[in-house]
Order: sequence, then structure tokens, then C-alpha cells
Amino acid sequence: MEHNMNTSQAEREALANLLQQSSPDAPTLCAGWTARDLVVHLVIREYRPDAAAGMFFKGLANRLDSVSHDYESKPYAELVEMYHNGPPAWNPLRLADKYANLAENFVHHEDLRRGGGEYVPRDLPQSARDDLWKAVGKMAKFFLRSSTIHVVLERTDASAPTVVRAGADSTDEVRVSGEAGELLLWLYGRDGAVDVVLNPADEDTTARIKRHVF
Repeated sequence: MEHNMNTSQAEREALANLLQQSSPDAPTLCAGWTARDLVVHLVIREYRPDAAAGMFFKGLANRLDSVSHDYESKPYAELVEMYHNGPPAWNPLRLADKYANLAENFVHHEDLRRGGGEYVPRDLPQSARDDLWKAVGKMAKFFLRSSTIHVVLERTDASAPTVVRAGADSTDEVRVSGEAGELLLWLYGRDGAVDVVLNPADEDTTARIKRHVF
């Protein structure tokens, strides 16, 4: 990571470089998405928030589809450069990039990196691990709000045991252990491509974990 970059900026830089090195048809962890689909999503989110709202509101889904179709026709290299440059000056996301885009940049970087089957976690700086853990803490309760079991997220890459609790207020609990970045990816539903340990891990227990993934 460049010393003058925060973690979100470093992840954007790394993802942009990986996009440049990848074929537009490269696979990702996002079901049905190629590298081109991924960068279209990233660009629309930052350059066309009016259309990006269709990700959350069904009534705007047709607008999102129409704008996505327009952006899909742009040259791949142009889309990558737009993402690399970050949100335009008028978008509040530019000022809040350190916080608002951290998870987006990290998760989608790993989506492309691991899309080809490379599931080994990167050796991240401790400052980046700490930032990712803060993101886990901010998102866990919202993402796991519909779980019918108490979920304990246990970070394994800290100097002392550290946990975040979410899910149901229940005596039944499941513990999910892993590095901060792996726990963030797990929250986003990247099962099968992350290095986490669930205890207990039986089917009845895991069926009670409900994640709201965007």
C-alpha cells in the first residue's frame, strides 16, 4: 500500500490494476458477472447514483437496466479508467471515500482476484486489517439482522481475541472465526471462497444465519 493512501484508495488502485490486466470476460465471484459486468456496476454506482438506486428499489430497476446497457457499450479500458479516477467531484462519495467505498472496493477486488480460483487471503498491512475489521463492526448487525441465531464474529488476526456480536438475542450461537478481511467477505455472502471456520457448522445451525447481501 502507498503510504499516502488510505485502505479504500489502495484497494481501488489494486482493483483498477487487476481490471487492466484481466480480460473483460474474466470470471468473478459475483454469479454471472464478468470483469466487464463488475466494472460497469462500479462506475454506475459512482457516476450515475440516479440509476444505481435501482439496486435497492424495484421501481427503478428498469432505469438501472437501461443505463447499464448504455455503459456496457463503452470500451472496457474507458470504464476501468473511470473507476480508477474515483467518484466525480459532485458526488459526496468522493469526500466519504475512506468510509463509504472501503468495503465495496475490497470485496470487489477479491471478487475478481478469487474469481479464477485463487482463494488464499492476501498478506495485508495491519492498518488495512484494522480498517476492514471496523467495517465488519459497522455492518454486521445490519447484514445479520434477520438471523434467528446469535452470531459471534471472531477476528483471528488481532493481537488479542476480538469479537463482534450480531444476529438474534438468543442463547443459541454460532461462532465464525477468520481474519478481518475474510469475515467481511463472509458477511457479503462469498461462501466457498473465504477462509473462515464456523462452529458449530451443521446444516441446522447454518440455516439460521440470514445475511442481507447487496
